[in-house]
Amino acid sequence: MITALPFDSNIFNYPVGKIVVEDKWDEQDFLKTVKDFQLVYIFSSKALDISSPSIQHVDTKVTFQKSLESIEKVNGIESYKSDEFSERLEELAYLSGTFSRFKTDTRLKNGEFQKLYKQWIIKAIESKQVLVGINMEGMITYSLEKEHAKIGLIAVSESHQGLGVGKKLVRAAEYICQLEGAQEMQIPTQESNIPACKLYESLGYHVAEKVYIYHWYKD
Repeated sequence: MITALPFDSNIFNYPVGKIVVEDKWDEQDFLKTVKDFQLVYIFSSKALDISSPSIQHVDTKVTFQKSLESIEKVNGIESYKSDEFSERLEELAYLSGTFSRFKTDTRLKNGEFQKLYKQWIIKAIESKQVLVGINMEGMITYSLEKEHAKIGLIAVSESHQGLGVGKKLVRAAEYICQLEGAQEMQIPTQESNIPACKLYESLGYHVAEKVYIYHWYKD
């Protein structure tokens, strides 16, 4: 059964839905139920046998996980204290989505990627859950739900990549979240984002979940 997604629908200005394939995948049954949507996300723990050109594999999401124990404070990273929307943060938000399915799906031609990532960074600013380098050379967003923490967006400016800024951002987020009661951290990313996967593995994370994501899009 397809679930409507009001948040995405409002941002994209057309009906968006999602479906989670939990057992048997029946493509023909699915195609009979999509007439009221323009875009549907399909999530599956296994790769699906697809024949319709309207359904494309757009991402294999891997979620890294780690227990937080005795995390030390990191110098050079601070909370973004302003309530003002920053063009610099907007640039970094777009950079964080280099491998995003909303960017790599070439059928999404109405600025969906920019609209979505702009809203994500705005919400993180409003929640005061953004950390930045002192010179805005990088940023990371996070969220907390009781003892569970999660990284949202992370990006390092092109001029500072390879200098260890990404590690500092993750460690700073771990430190803040542990102070606020988190016992574990999760970081979702794309399997195709090899540099990010290697970074998280180097910090002691392991893959806790893999999800295959497809987009059905009405031509």
